[in-house]
Amino acid sequence: MPADEVLRPGRDGATVDLVFEPGGGSWPAAALLVLRALVVLPATGVVALPVGVIVVVVAVIIGATFAAAATVCALLWLSGALVLWVLFAVAELRSVRRVQFAPARAPTELRFVLGARTGAWAPISDLRHVRLDESVEEPYEGDPAPAARTLAITVVTSTGGEGPHSAPKGTDADALHRSLEDLLGPAGVRVVRRTERRVRRKPPVPSGGWVYGGSGSANSGGGFSGGG
Repeated sequence: MPADEVLRPGRDGATVDLVFEPGGGSWPAAALLVLRALVVLPATGVVALPVGVIVVVVAVIIGATFAAAATVCALLWLSGALVLWVLFAVAELRSVRRVQFAPARAPTELRFVLGARTGAWAPISDLRHVRLDESVEEPYEGDPAPAARTLAITVVTSTGGEGPHSAPKGTDADALHRSLEDLLGPAGVRVVRRTERRVRRKPPVPSGGWVYGGSGSANSGGGFSGGG
């Protein structure tokens, strides 16, 4: 993925945005995030269904009516699902979607855009560094699959760190590193890059399988000879 999809001009052209996830910073975006969090409801239903069936069966065995047992289980599931939905929605609303730098050509300020709101501007001097952690899994000898790469971005300020956030799959780490240095270098902000490489583990060779004509054929030299 081109680096300019991660570090790109803001909507009004006055900022440059380091994008972790699209959207955020407005009530319409927040409403969409809350609706997206509804996915937790069917997910909890799938997980809770086997447990609910067991509870209903046990309750009927010990004397409860099926309707009463099913109603209690449904109410418990609904209560739990609603609590999880609220927690999931709050987490979405509080998550940082992007970091904005302004002005676009020579930033002197930055701010964090959350799911539900946009933070206050802070001086660029509060930004300690931006860290790019790249992990490269190299193919083993004879492996037809290409190398796999992942990239995580962490923004470290004087008040703490934000991240790491996973960059979209296929992000060009070299280009992103250069773009960040061009943007933040003049302000004295370091862009640190760390690359970890490892060789992909070779799958084990199957052992102990059935080999046709094994021990029988090995002893065939002393086989039975009939006649008389």
